[in-house]
Amino acid sequence: MTRPARAMTGVVTGALLITTMGFGSSPAAAATSAATPTGLSFKGVSLKTRTAMVPKSKPTLLARARTMLQRNRIVKIAREQIGDKYVAGHTGPNAFDCSGLTSYVYTLATGKTIPRTSWTQYRSVSKVSRTKVMPGDLVFFFKRGVHHVGVYVGAGKMVHAARPKDGVEIANLADDWFSTHLSGFGRMLPAL
Repeated sequence: MTRPARAMTGVVTGALLITTMGFGSSPAAAATSAATPTGLSFKGVSLKTRTAMVPKSKPTLLARARTMLQRNRIVKIAREQIGDKYVAGHTGPNAFDCSGLTSYVYTLATGKTIPRTSWTQYRSVSKVSRTKVMPGDLVFFFKRGVHHVGVYVGAGKMVHAARPKDGVEIANLADDWFSTHLSGFGRMLPAL
């Protein structure tokens, strides 16, 4: 067997492997060749460099997966703070005020700092409707301004720190006070 025949056999075998691993469309399509200025190439394989060129994942899928993991981490970290003390002006890790909790959770979950107060957080988010709110978004209260914030954790609930007697707790947004004082929802992370 001559050297070109071995190379051709290796390329076809490589193309079939790439196809069966889900990177190509069919064995026939993978073995289709075209002459290029850099040498003979097959779908995903170059004879000149002898390297397989695995298709890159779509950036949007990777970005969505990354965002989904960050959202899950935000919710997990927020829930882990339930039972901690409420202390005005505190940002954790064992005592929080409302915006101290949200800034702590976001920094720990995403590695990025967000504004410290509920009002500056409200100004820096993208506003979203109740129908589009997602776990990991922020929830703001007091209709004529923003004086309270919590982390939306799904199912109409949030984790927040409001009063010294209650500390960090989970609350239902349908409860009377929350439903009548809701300012809106805000998004720091992209939607999925």
